[in-house]
Amino acid sequence: MPPTPPPRERAPLSLNTLLMVPALLLAAGACVAVAARHFALASAFTGTLVLVPLVFRLWTRPWYRGLVLRGLGLFIAGMHLPMLAGGVLAYGRIGCDGADCGQTLLWGIVLAPVAGAVCSVVYWLVGRPPV
Repeated sequence: MPPTPPPRERAPLSLNTLLMVPALLLAAGACVAVAARHFALASAFTGTLVLVPLVFRLWTRPWYRGLVLRGLGLFIAGMHLPMLAGGVLAYGRIGCDGADCGQTLLWGIVLAPVAGAVCSVVYWLVGRPPV
């Protein structure tokens, strides 16, 4: 019988991976709060979602020129994704009435800050600064 190889030790999780879990939980909580129309709770979730990676970057990483501007740019770009998707879905329906189309566009507008915060958080946690 051949000898069994020793068990491989697993590499420890990186800080980015450890911070993704609370960031995803905060994003999910913000989406649930928006769906339940608790806008104060949704804004608290979104604000915390933005602050978690900001504080993480301040404590653990050096700052590079343009880092904050790129994060803000991704927030603005990500904010437009649900509005664009809502517009495409509303326009794609044939015979869409005013109230029906308005609800689809309204959901895109309501979810826009959450999507922008998620895009910014992903950049702050995963994005690699220029060397």
